[in-house]
Order: sequence, then structure tokens, then C-alpha cells
Amino acid sequence: MIRLNRRDGSLEYVESTTERWVRHPDGDDVAVLPLAVKYLDLRVWNIGVNEFVTPKIIYDEDIGIGDDTMMIGRFVNHEGKQKNSPAVRFGNIAMMNEEKIVTQASIEQEAFLVEVRSLPGYSGSAVFIYSPCAMNDMSQRRKGLDRSAADLFKGPEGFEASVANNSPKGPFLLGIDFCHIPRRAHIVDANGKKIEEKWYVEENTGMAGVIPAWKIAEVLNLEELKAIRDREDIVITKRKNESVVSLDYAIAEESTETQMTGQGAKIPIPTTDQFFDDLEKASRKKE
Repeated sequence: MIRLNRRDGSLEYVESTTERWVRHPDGDDVAVLPLAVKYLDLRVWNIGVNEFVTPKIIYDEDIGIGDDTMMIGRFVNHEGKQKNSPAVRFGNIAMMNEEKIVTQASIEQEAFLVEVRSLPGYSGSAVFIYSPCAMNDMSQRRKGLDRSAADLFKGPEGFEASVANNSPKGPFLLGIDFCHIPRRAHIVDANGKKIEEKWYVEENTGMAGVIPAWKIAEVLNLEELKAIRDREDIVITKRKNESVVSLDYAIAEESTETQMTGQGAKIPIPTTDQFFDDLEKASRKKE
């Protein structure tokens, strides 16, 4: 059962069965569940695939060990009874994805190792790269540009190079938490001698295994999921074409005309694309 927050303050429950989940074709521990819900009625935050970390972004942004991370998920000991109340944990990348993590099911999973004070129960949580102070860190590149050479650029041509030195890193979706990595410690007596060879307790290491975001994208791009999205696009397009409502504005696509504000200032009349872009931004701020 999946519990979703609604905009009106109530909750919506969606039943789920194992058969409905679409798994990664190569056996990676990633699965996607198509949901038949009214998206605009829900209080949710979506992440565009353009914000997913890719091998190219890792190179361009010089993402590596020590970079700041944040994990947004469910803290099972205080998760919220009346609504979903996510908790945020902060940490750093401890190891890149070169060496796979072997799970209890003997599956070798490509993953990042992130020290983020991890606890059992956070599986499926989104893990982000976000370093707002990255302009002062030791990264060699930013936006695909070599930071050491950025000062060589002068004038307008050097604008992008200056961005390479002054912009924060992220936010990017690094991936999803899929495991908690404990440490087994043998039980000893007062003299430090092992009581029994097979007796041990698990110690929390704070380490989480994070499956790369591009693994999620690989599932989303499977033909069966693309077909679902294509069908939805057809339905939405049909609704738009059948609508008799027209928006109350009259602006040319490439208009260079100006208009007067209430304070007497002249401003350009926006194009259609600019109008919808501003409308979308305003909606996001309101949410």
C-alpha cells in the first residue's frame, strides 16, 4: 500500500502488487510502479530526468569523494501519522561506484557508498548531490570547464568560465538508497576474549549504498513504460484539441512591442513561450 499526501490535507492510498512493478532488465535493484492518480490533486515533488546524475555530469562537475549529499526519506521511528513527513539526512560521498557492493542475495550491485548516518528503513530514499559552497572547494571542473584555466578568459567570452569558478554544485539526483551497511562485531567477555565464535552484534556504520540515477532512467526508458507515457500524451493532446476555452491574451510569437505598467514603466510584451514559462515558475513558487 502506498500513501500519498493530497493538496487538501487528506491522504490517498494506492494498492500495489508485485506483478505491477517494472524491474531493471539487468537485475539491478531498481523497479518502477506506474501510478494511475490525479497528479494535480497530490502534494508531491517531482524530479526531472534532466536532474539525474550521468557519467558525463560526474565528469563535468567533478563529482567525487567528499561531495555533500542529502537523503530525503522516511524515518520509521517518527514518520508522521496524519501525513507523510519526510526526514532529511546529510552526509558525503565516501566511495565512488567503481567497486560493486555484494548484497545478501549475492547480487553485485553498482553503487556509490555514501556516509549519511544511514539506518535500516531508508531503502528507496532519494539521495542528492548539493554543494552550495562548491565555488570554494577543490573541484577541478564545473559546467564541463577546467576551473584552473577559467581566469585566462576575459571579457564577454569569459562569462561561462567565471561560472565554472563561482557556481554551486547541483542539486542533482545521485540515485536511490538501496542498502544499509552494518559492521559485525564479535561478542567478548570482560577480558576481551570471544565468548563464542559465531556470536556477534551489528554496529551501525552510517554507510548507505546508493544505486546511480542513470539506472532509474534505464528502467523509465523501457518500451512498456514509454508506451504508457505515449498513451497518456495522446489523451492529453486530445483533451486540449477538444477544448473550447481560449486564453484571454493577445500576443505575437515574436512580438517586440512594449506595454505600460501601472507605474508608467515600459516593458516588453511577452511571447507565448515566455508567458507559459513565467506561469509555470509562478506555480512552482506558490506550491
